[in-house]
Amino acid sequence: MPSFFDDAFAVAGRLAIIGWLSLILLPRWRGVSAALAGWIIPALLSLGYLVLILVYWHGADGGFGSLDSVAALFGYKPLLLAGWVHYLAFDLFLGNWILRRSQEEEIPHWLMVPVLILTFLFGPAGYLAWLLIAACFRLAREDRIARFQSRLPGWLRDIEIEPRLAAAAFAMLGLALPTVLALSLDERQFGGVGTWVKPLKFELSVAFYLLTLAVFLPLTSERFRASWAGRYVVWPVIVPIVLEVLYIAWRASRVEASHYNGTPLGTALYVLMGIGAVMFTLAPGFLAYGLARRDAAPMPSVLRWSLVIGLALTCVLGLLSGIVLGRNPGGHFVGTPPVLHPTIPLLGWSLSIGDLRLAHFFALHALQIVPVLGLLIWLATRQTGPGLVALGAVSAVYAGLTVTALLAALAARPLLGLG
Repeated sequence: MPSFFDDAFAVAGRLAIIGWLSLILLPRWRGVSAALAGWIIPALLSLGYLVLILVYWHGADGGFGSLDSVAALFGYKPLLLAGWVHYLAFDLFLGNWILRRSQEEEIPHWLMVPVLILTFLFGPAGYLAWLLIAACFRLAREDRIARFQSRLPGWLRDIEIEPRLAAAAFAMLGLALPTVLALSLDERQFGGVGTWVKPLKFELSVAFYLLTLAVFLPLTSERFRASWAGRYVVWPVIVPIVLEVLYIAWRASRVEASHYNGTPLGTALYVLMGIGAVMFTLAPGFLAYGLARRDAAPMPSVLRWSLVIGLALTCVLGLLSGIVLGRNPGGHFVGTPPVLHPTIPLLGWSLSIGDLRLAHFFALHALQIVPVLGLLIWLATRQTGPGLVALGAVSAVYAGLTVTALLAALAARPLLGLG
């Protein structure tokens, strides 16, 4: 037979659910959610909490002086219930506060729904997510990037940056901080490396990727940026790439594979990840077209074509290597890993069998590496004809190395077949 405390637990949970549903489904409807989640339900839960404390506090052992004392305190069922009700009341109040602040700052509600769910499940984590999203919107809207650039050297002040992509890049860097802390504390491993290494690599790589697009997009014309292809480079990139990083971090927290997860849920989410990866890998192709147009910002031909070629290589080779990775039954590896499997530190690339990630890395970072090579060629030659010839040769070599790495991996040979 359920006890009074079990019944009270169920009632408190139902009250909280009503409040959270009102925040998610009725964010602005006639002040209903503001009343329910802002004061009515938190007040009822707080009243129940107060009664539990008044009646049962005297019979409890423990206290708040040490972790063991707190454990003893919550070992007493009535005060465990009081602690739960305390959690429900304050997290709901916090959720309402987050929603009202997001409305004041005109943040889309669809972005707040996952934040509210996160606050419901893990209160402080939801609050941190709100702070991160709010900071990104302020960064994008208040021209803080330009103000920051004004304090930098002259050549950096002249670089225009797309604020939404830049804000998403800084958000990824912000996520790297708790990931580094988790990596330093968590001794669990997955695949022979710390479980948080993979999320950290993705966060840093994605931040670099988004920041690169943020610098390149303003070099296109206003007409291109207003077209569907120009608009595609922003939100259809940010949303899937951020969701992928969050999914990888969630799997890491459970010491589970985010890629090649054989469970039904894992398979379904892997398909969605693949769709998202195609979405944000297509964007460099559209951006390459925008920079190749005659109405793009004037710049030396060597620099322009280094941008176009790098972006195009990322689009084409990134999609090709990504498809091969997704369809490979052995996951990243081709061949049977030996018992003592030597790998490159941090990156984890195999030194003994085929590893498809090397080619994928070359492909995805062509949009950064080829433009850097183009800049060096231009600085060395300062001539259009010889510079374009050198750029063509370097780009062909880079594409050849990427394809060679892919073919070598498929033949179960590591490191371009040289390992």
